[in-house]
Amino acid sequence: MVNALDSERKKTMDVRGYAVMAEKEKLVPWSFQRRDVGIDDVQIAIEWSGICHSDIHTGRSEWGDFNFPLVPGHEIVGRVTDVGANVSRFAVGQRVGVG
Repeated sequence: MVNALDSERKKTMDVRGYAVMAEKEKLVPWSFQRRDVGIDDVQIAIEWSGICHSDIHTGRSEWGDFNFPLVPGHEIVGRVTDVGANVSRFAVGQRVGVG
């Protein structure tokens, strides 16, 4: 018997981004898989994303060891495309930002 949590973990979605593949390398296009939206998650179609100086330090492993490949960037603006069952503050189609 498969429980709901195991079933949720097996779902994935194909995504694209720019990644640093190893310490101190340049950003390159990268396709990868993420888990699907969970019950407490908000999925955002990113329209704009910033790379700040903190992201540059992270990509160079200047602030400690990081797992690579690494997709930096966090100053995001986009639209909600899906929400989990427990989400009540956001709705599909809403414009959102993540600082």
